Amino acid sequence: MSLDFFHKKEFVWLVFLAIFFVFVRLPAVHSPYHQDEYKWVQYSHPEIVAPGTVPHPPLTEFIYAKFLGPVVGDNNFRLIPLIFGIANLLLIFYLAKIIFPSTSSGQVNKTTLWSAGLFTISFYSVLASLMVDVDGAVMPFFFLVMLVGYFKLKTGGFNLKDGNLKWLAVLIVGAVGGFLVKVSGVLPIFALALDFAFEKNVFKDKVRILKYFALGLFGVITLVIVLFLAKYIFPFFNLEYSLNYWKHFANSSSFLDRGWLQTFIQFAKAVMYTSPLLLLPLLFIDKEIWRKTRPFFLFIFIGLFFYLFAFDFSIGAMDRYFQFLIVPLCLISGAVFTKIFSNKEEKLEKIDFITISIISVAIFVLQFFNHFVPALYPKTEWINRVISLKWNFLFPFTGGSGPTGFYISFVFLALIWICLVIFALSHFRIKNIQKRVFFCILILGLLYNTVFVEEYLFGKINGSATKLAVSSVEFIKNNLEIKKVIVYNNNAGWSVMQTGKYERRMYTTPQFEDEYKKILDSFNGHILFIDIPKISDDSFYTSYMNSCKVIYVEKDKYITAKVLGCGKNK
Repeated sequence: MSLDFFHKKEFVWLVFLAIFFVFVRLPAVHSPYHQDEYKWVQYSHPEIVAPGTVPHPPLTEFIYAKFLGPVVGDNNFRLIPLIFGIANLLLIFYLAKIIFPSTSSGQVNKTTLWSAGLFTISFYSVLASLMVDVDGAVMPFFFLVMLVGYFKLKTGGFNLKDGNLKWLAVLIVGAVGGFLVKVSGVLPIFALALDFAFEKNVFKDKVRILKYFALGLFGVITLVIVLFLAKYIFPFFNLEYSLNYWKHFANSSSFLDRGWLQTFIQFAKAVMYTSPLLLLPLLFIDKEIWRKTRPFFLFIFIGLFFYLFAFDFSIGAMDRYFQFLIVPLCLISGAVFTKIFSNKEEKLEKIDFITISIISVAIFVLQFFNHFVPALYPKTEWINRVISLKWNFLFPFTGGSGPTGFYISFVFLALIWICLVIFALSHFRIKNIQKRVFFCILILGLLYNTVFVEEYLFGKINGSATKLAVSSVEFIKNNLEIKKVIVYNNNAGWSVMQTGKYERRMYTTPQFEDEYKKILDSFNGHILFIDIPKISDDSFYTSYMNSCKVIYVEKDKYITAKVLGCGKNK
């Protein structure tokens, strides 16, 4: 990549965005690993976990366990997705210049700034670049590498002469690399293959359909062969183990018997993470933007079908899987923002600034009114409160690979979404208000994402589970009477493991109640209970913990941390 490709001012902006990108994320680099995140640390220790037990193709284990993990150290694994996140920022900037070239030389390419800027400040992007896993930063890296090769070939008419073979090599490296990180790496390959078919008008000719179908089949067979041959490059790779893991997402239950409520809730959570800032601009695309970003839309459609309908991922961390949306949405929305704000015919008036400022302040202040905290189960309670317009409650955001739990006011979320959806739809009935609408989307969208980022990093409004976890673990570490600890929801589980007192984790789901009754009936030890998400007052788990002795308690806003002595330790 030649620096001559960039305008000098663009390069300055790129450096600024990279610095800001890191600055926003640094406070969470050493936050405790949440739930399954600690497993990646264990994978880097063959004396703890046998090599070949990462349930993905071998490049994943190589990156985390063999290459970068030992370099950064056990307590710095969040640096790995952060490194890939920075690389993704640079690639988005570069890719946007390829797809949306400047109309005149020497002019700053605003689409690159919008796309990279959205990627920098989006909460979902912040979370993805700090989550110790591959979906949020590692997979998008190879996707972007593949896109750079593909769009370079596309701008040259897919002519493999004149030095374009190097871009074909880049495309292949991105495709094979993504597939060797995770099997879902085939999804962007399918999307680009379908876009290529549209470009070549394949579907208008039966002969071409057969020709390119054979070519596609050859590509699929090649990927399967690559997977089998990977064993010889990565000797630790256990294909049979991975195949057995993949099977449990294609379970034998019927389509209607799947965990659709869980699927809906996880998808809704992903939509809330994505925010109106990235989603509502889709209502404003024109033919030119559609034509240039068609591969992204194809990828989104294929990915949503794969995760929502093709297989049953309700037992997995679906909010993590949906992080594939971030890169394409940042590029599409960046193009739309550029188009709208480049319209010089429509002017923003002083009243527009005053109005959106009043709305923003009013919605922001609502978070500080008293809120109710619903229990995790039954989840229908959340739905009932939404339907009955009792919106003064806190919605918990947590997941299997993070984030460490935090709360956001539902009335804050709902009002921003409602306001912006109304503003966005109004442009279909009222002419010449697109710039006003997008100004509202920008300001309220920034407010929305800023609150998410702040609560995730610091929890100043509703409480910080991370801060409570640090002090609770310190108490457990220094209390010599504490020998073994059960950790609720595995909040700070890895940190307790490092004290040598970790017994097991405890998830208070209804289907595990009988199992935990047997476990807790004979348990003599302590429980670390950081109460996010909240447990129902009527549950067995609450009754049991109420019977224990509180030996430590600390509260931060709506979140409380307790260390409970149970059994003979009451």
